Formats: sequence, structure tokens, C-alpha cells
Amino acid sequence: MPEFINPFSGMVPRRLTNTELARAIMLNIAAELEAVHLYRAHADATDNEDAKKVLLDIALEELVHAGEFTSLLYRIDPTAAQKAQEGFDEVRALLGPGPSEETQGESAAEGAPVPEGLTVGSLMNKNR
Repeated sequence: MPEFINPFSGMVPRRLTNTELARAIMLNIAAELEAVHLYRAHADATDNEDAKKVLLDIALEELVHAGEFTSLLYRIDPTAAQKAQEGFDEVRALLGPGPSEETQGESAAEGAPVPEGLTVGSLMNKNR
């Protein structure tokens, strides 16, 4: 249960090390992505267009939060940034530049065209 009325609920006996902070930020990133999943699932589960519109907008905001936490993580943990870059480079080497690189940051949610035939299922079946 939230303890908003207790001004001391967040007080800790010591400060986090950068390693502990990096772990906490990773948990924050996971929580933001879980919220995106939850809000999108709720939007998919309703026919109420007003609710759907608000839920999808909030889901996009959570992606921004995940990006902010990721940026902070990379400042605190350069190894995480390096490994993430290695992953980006590996995918780029396999598939070429992605849609976000080709459209200079325009997202599908903002009206960018979604490449035809690319779905999670089609990508999973690509190597079969």
C-alpha cells in the first residue's frame, strides 16, 4: 500500500552505489515497459474509443520514460551502453538500417508507414 502520508517512507540509511543505482534503473526500465504492455492490452480489450485513445497515449509516454531511464543508465553504466550499441550494430549488420533510421525518428504511432510484411511472426519465421 502506498505510504504517501509518511514523509520518511523513502528514507534509506545509506546512498546507493552506482552499481546498485544501475540495477535500480534497469528495474525502472522494466516497469515502464511492463506499463506499456499493460496499457496497450487494456486498449486492445475495450471498444470504448475514448479510453483506447487515452490508454495508447499514456503507453507512448511510458516509452518516453523508458528512454529517459535508458539514457540515464548509459551515463551511469558505460558497459551497458557499449553492449547495447553492440546489439544495435549486430542487427544493423544483419538487416540494414531500420525504419527509425530511415525516417529520421518518425514513429509508426506518429503516422510513419509500417513496412509491409514485417510482423513479429514473419520475423520469427524468417530463419525457419
